Amino acid sequence: MSRRERLSPQDFDTLKAHMGPRWKLANIEAVRQVLVEGRKQKEIAVELGVTEKAVSQMVKKAYDLHQEHGTAPEGWVTVFATLPPDLAEHVRIMEQTARATLNRGKQ
Repeated sequence: MSRRERLSPQDFDTLKAHMGPRWKLANIEAVRQVLVEGRKQKEIAVELGVTEKAVSQMVKKAYDLHQEHGTAPEGWVTVFATLPPDLAEHVRIMEQTARATLNRGKQ
C-alpha cells in the first residue's frame, strides 16, 4: 500500500463500525497500529506471522472503507444521535443513498 494519511483514534472507531464480523480482532488491531499509530507494515507482518503483502491488503481494504464511510464529503455535517434500531437503520440507508448519489455525480 502506498503511504496514506493517518487516522485519528475517533476516525478509526468510526471505521471499525464498517469493518464487519469477518474481520479478526488481531487484524483490526494491526490495521489500527498502522493507520493510527503509524507503525510499519513490515513490523506488523512479523508480529502476526504473515507476509507484508497480507498486511498491505488489510490496510488497503480498511482505508478504502474509511474513504467510503469515514470521511464526510465537503459541506456535510456529522450528527450524533441516539435512536431506536429501526430508525438508526433508516438513517444509515439515507447516508448510503446520499453518498452513492454524490459518487455518481463525480463519475
